[in-house]
Amino acid sequence: MVKIFRRIRQQLLSEGKASRYFLYAIGEIVLVVIGILIALQINNYSQLQKERNLERSLLNSLSSDVNLDVLQIEGNTRQSNERLSRLDSLIQTLGAAQEINITDFIRSSYDFVIDNYFKCNSGVFDEAVSSGKMSYIQNEKLRQNIFDYYRTAKDSYTDGTTRQITDEVITPLMVESLFLNREGFSILAMDVQHISSLNELNLESLKENKDFWKMVMLKFGGNQEQMIRWGVMKKQDRSRVRKAK
Repeated sequence: MVKIFRRIRQQLLSEGKASRYFLYAIGEIVLVVIGILIALQINNYSQLQKERNLERSLLNSLSSDVNLDVLQIEGNTRQSNERLSRLDSLIQTLGAAQEINITDFIRSSYDFVIDNYFKCNSGVFDEAVSSGKMSYIQNEKLRQNIFDYYRTAKDSYTDGTTRQITDEVITPLMVESLFLNREGFSILAMDVQHISSLNELNLESLKENKDFWKMVMLKFGGNQEQMIRWGVMKKQDRSRVRKAK
């Protein structure tokens, strides 16, 4: 093609047809400009398609992580409810304290120091933020919703408070109320009767022990507060990133 244009240009010059050559030159420039514009349009379209593909891939990955969060919340909620149900049943047995096996009662009380904690799956989001890929998401409202969700999900103040209360308050109260006795050391495979004056656990006295009931209140209150927050987050999970697919 280039050789053809060059041949025509040389022919016009040799024939002395300057005006026609001038028009030809203008036409050639126009063709080049059109070619450049077409190439730019094709390149822009290709770039847009690439960005849209990256957007779809990112949203699908974020949606998968949020689904994992939902499954984690559902699992945590189920386990917490089951644990509180076991503890409630254990506490109700104190109504017939004389019939309780003390060793079994103490073993069952381990549930007082077990909790579930939520940790959001934020790997895809963190990488997208650090690399600037969040800009691929064209829908500004959706993008803001995603940022809001992870800001909420990472703010685990409720779980953090529950963990702190369990470690610093509930655990010491449980040791004091249920384990500092002969049966408590026996569960640990330790026989201290010949070197200590520890008494047996008196379940009738336990019913009047305010430290024990403080432990019960903190346990149930903390876990129930966690589940309320998880429920709120679960609704956010499904509503805020539903458009990702």
